[in-house]
Amino acid sequence: MMLLHVFLYILSSAIIAYGDDIQGCPTELQQRNATLKTHTGHCYEFEVRHTKDWNAAQKDCHSKGGTLVTVNDRAEQDFLMSALKAISFHGTGIWLGYNDMTHEGTFTWVTGETSTFTFWAHGQPHSHHKRRFILDSVSDEDCVLLKYSDSGHWHDYPCQKLDPLGIVKEHFPYVCEYGSTVTPSPTVGSTIAPSTIELATTTVPETPSIPTL
Repeated sequence: MMLLHVFLYILSSAIIAYGDDIQGCPTELQQRNATLKTHTGHCYEFEVRHTKDWNAAQKDCHSKGGTLVTVNDRAEQDFLMSALKAISFHGTGIWLGYNDMTHEGTFTWVTGETSTFTFWAHGQPHSHHKRRFILDSVSDEDCVLLKYSDSGHWHDYPCQKLDPLGIVKEHFPYVCEYGSTVTPSPTVGSTIAPSTIELATTTVPETPSIPTL
């Protein structure tokens, strides 16, 4: 019996760590379970076999009911790195749903979340225009890549191709994040019906006054 408990504990721990329980993922995605992981009630689709620019990646996630992944804390950052390692990812990095397109230097999540957690690499983000290749046009690096090859640190990159000739492209894998579709069981509470019992009231007769002699 003790061995059974140990086995079940190890199994449940593996599911939590590697996200193999995909019950909460959208049903239309579950047939692609090799790319799906779950973490704290959210479903993550690792599109590591496809590369797109940031805008196309966000459009793809949105078309399926999700967004590019948001990273709210170190636990979620570590989860993404562990999941990428588990699926033997060898690319440069993945797009995050983080950008400063609206206000230069003010990065926001596509979901509107206001998490203050960041994991920038040293010297990131760049605060000015930068030309990385001779064929690049000068462009803002408004989108963020979780750079797997740099221990998961974040780097800002141009959201789309820089090169007007189409030789240099900013195409990377990405992760779509979805809210869980599992509806928690409603809590059964006890409702006390209002009492219909009428309390009988007894009228106490007034004490008659005693005449004064």
